[in-house]
Amino acid sequence: MQRTCKTHRAKTMTLLFLSLGFMVSCDCIQQLQGFAIDAETREPLSEVFYTRDSLLTEKEKLVDINDPLYPYHRKTDSDGWFLDFRLADGLTCKPPLVLWLEKEDYKPVRLEWQRNKSNMDTLVIELHRKETR
Repeated sequence: MQRTCKTHRAKTMTLLFLSLGFMVSCDCIQQLQGFAIDAETREPLSEVFYTRDSLLTEKEKLVDINDPLYPYHRKTDSDGWFLDFRLADGLTCKPPLVLWLEKEDYKPVRLEWQRNKSNMDTLVIELHRKETR
């Protein structure tokens, strides 16, 4: 009788540890970081808006970005630096993290996190001026 109890306990403990192992590995970190620069001059671009999934409206750009009640959006610093990350489903690491970078007088740029690339890479994103007529 005692041998059956030990066997049952060992099986239960093994299943418990396996279950915990699967739960711990269920997150995927998606990260996009880099510098926004002018494509012609190669100078860093400060005050470039970057947002997730879609471009900002003109009204959204006017809102104080430090307002905790307002949805997420940020700007690059004086060196053009940006960084964004999130946790996603660990098994498929989907949906991909998408960032839009935009600045007045420049064409917007869409970035998408890719699973096959290292999330430690630092990107240099060139923004091209809009054509003026």
